Amino acid sequence: MRVCTLGSGSAGNATLVEAPGGWLLVDAGFSWRELRRRAARMGLSVDGATTLLITHEHTDHVRGLASLLRRGVQVWASPGTLRALGIQGRPLTGPEEILGLTVRPFRVLHDAAEPLGFRLELDGTSLVLATDLGLVTEEVQGALAGATAAILEANHDLTLLLGGPYPWHLKMRILGPKGHLANDATGQALAPLAGQGLKAAFLAHISQENNTPALALETVARALGDWEGRLYLTYPDRPSSVLSLT
Repeated sequence: MRVCTLGSGSAGNATLVEAPGGWLLVDAGFSWRELRRRAARMGLSVDGATTLLITHEHTDHVRGLASLLRRGVQVWASPGTLRALGIQGRPLTGPEEILGLTVRPFRVLHDAAEPLGFRLELDGTSLVLATDLGLVTEEVQGALAGATAAILEANHDLTLLLGGPYPWHLKMRILGPKGHLANDATGQALAPLAGQGLKAAFLAHISQENNTPALALETVARALGDWEGRLYLTYPDRPSSVLSLT
């Protein structure tokens, strides 16, 4: 299993995962042309992608959905997300075998119809993805437990957010339980995993206004202490490193 986040942030979100049965997309927040360009930059291809998992219906996660549907890509999402998008798709209500991976959905708190995170498992290896959530619930922490790698939101630094230019109502939305995770919360969620086999973590959805990559890395690394794994950044304008989980 290989993974590359093609882009992460308010401008668009998409992650490409190599499964035994082919390439799997998690979210499609960019046009088809842009998805192809970003994948090619890392020596990958979305042309053979047959399956799309959607976390929720916000535009920055589904901007490329129409073009993928025209190409016959099979879409999986929660029933609430499918209804919100007005498409048929395959309802994801429990564990499913998809392209040779075991996909375990879990609920996250976000201001969407029925948002999900995903745990993808293969031969004892697991990747957990949760990129838009305001609170790490017991269910989310349980999904993270024992993960080999995680893609977890580190959206904002509290001081930068509170002192920044956003109107107060937007700051309160971000800080609320259905908003976005602060760097500190991300570090606290990942810290227990350091002794459970976690090898790598991607920091996702880093705000360009209320955070910096350096702050996100520093805060999370401090929480992880002497962990011997590796932290990776994701970017709004380019793909991340490609990580092999074999």
